[in-house]
Amino acid sequence: MSRPLALAALLLTLPLAGPTLAKPDPEAARTVEGVRAVEAHWLKAFLGGDEAYLDRLLDPAYVSVGQAGTPRPKAQIIALAKKMAASPPKPMAPLPPAQIVVHGDAAVVTNSNGGDTSVDVFYWAGGRWHAWHSQHTPVKAQS
Repeated sequence: MSRPLALAALLLTLPLAGPTLAKPDPEAARTVEGVRAVEAHWLKAFLGGDEAYLDRLLDPAYVSVGQAGTPRPKAQIIALAKKMAASPPKPMAPLPPAQIVVHGDAAVVTNSNGGDTSVDVFYWAGGRWHAWHSQHTPVKAQS
């Protein structure tokens, strides 16, 4: 086979081989599973101080309201993640499965661990999920 013909044959087969080589990004799915993958990566990024991922994930207007009602903007959350990552890791009990609901371009994630209920609100834009708001509410023991 001549060199130009072999090169042309190779170039024609590359588009066919390309998509099969790359695994799809589970976070890029506009589904419950996609949001679940984002939540898992968010936790890992927060505990590991992954500033780049947190900056991409959190909307510029992102706010997390803690159990005491104190709002923390995106910059404070990223700074807290970096501070936590610099400390020795603390053991963490496995979290129960989150309840995730996707409605078009929005998703709501609800987690309860017994002492706290948290809600994360996401929106879909630019081919990925963005975190917009988080609320953490203490759960009082029932009498």
